[in-house]
Amino acid sequence: MNVGRFSVMTSLLCLWASTCGAAQTVGQGTLRFTGAIVESGCATNARSGSVMELTGCASVSRGSRLDVRSVEPVASVNAAHVRLVADSGEGRYYDQRYLLVDNAGKPIESGNYVITMTSP
Repeated sequence: MNVGRFSVMTSLLCLWASTCGAAQTVGQGTLRFTGAIVESGCATNARSGSVMELTGCASVSRGSRLDVRSVEPVASVNAAHVRLVADSGEGRYYDQRYLLVDNAGKPIESGNYVITMTSP
């Protein structure tokens, strides 16, 4: 009987000790990233207005996602989107032209927008 109690008490003590060890809080630390951007940026807004051009982009960035966000203090009723209007085709490098349009598909003439390009 004493051996059984000893075994149960030892098991509970081990279980309690392992639980306390797993519940340790994670301390704060610092992450550092180093490196370089090996491809030059290819997005330009040389014409200004609602046209955005990607010129000389590497083929690995084809399929990038473009998100549009208005920075106006009052939200617009019509959401803005980008529409592809020209594409140079397949190859090592490519060119594309996008137009900023509203829900009706008409070019946006005024406003302040941030276009974020996320490459794969």
